[in-house]
Amino acid sequence: MCGMGEEIRHHSTRVRRRRRHKSSVTNINIFAMTSSPEAAANPAAPSPVPAPAPAPVPPAEHEDEDLFGEHLVSSEWLERRAKRLEKQEQEIKQRTLELERREAELDEREARFEADMYLREDEIEAREEHLRDLEARLGQKESDLGTFVARVQGGLLADAG
Repeated sequence: MCGMGEEIRHHSTRVRRRRRHKSSVTNINIFAMTSSPEAAANPAAPSPVPAPAPAPVPPAEHEDEDLFGEHLVSSEWLERRAKRLEKQEQEIKQRTLELERREAELDEREARFEADMYLREDEIEAREEHLRDLEARLGQKESDLGTFVARVQGGLLADAG
């Protein structure tokens, strides 16, 4: 067990020694600047920076550019965009109308369900009231029957005695 720990430590130190030093961004930039054969021959001389190419002459349709180099909008493009926006607005209006219609249908359904629920509650309350009346009548008939049976039994006992 102790030998395994020592072997792992030895292996990790060996791995650390093999890792290369990572170059910094500056070293990469220097390498890129000195990669030409002339720069390799004369490392102290600064490398010449190429002059930027002259800007191409803009075509006739792109002559109207503002200060930032952005193209001004053509009237055809504006017309297409206006048509596209108008079409999108019409679609949005249609969707809005459809949503409003659906909301109205949902409100109507909800109102019908509530009305049905109230009607059913009223019907259930009426049935409960009717059952209470029937139970009261049944209780009255049971007590009447009980008194009748008591009288009959009392009359039979009087006749027998």
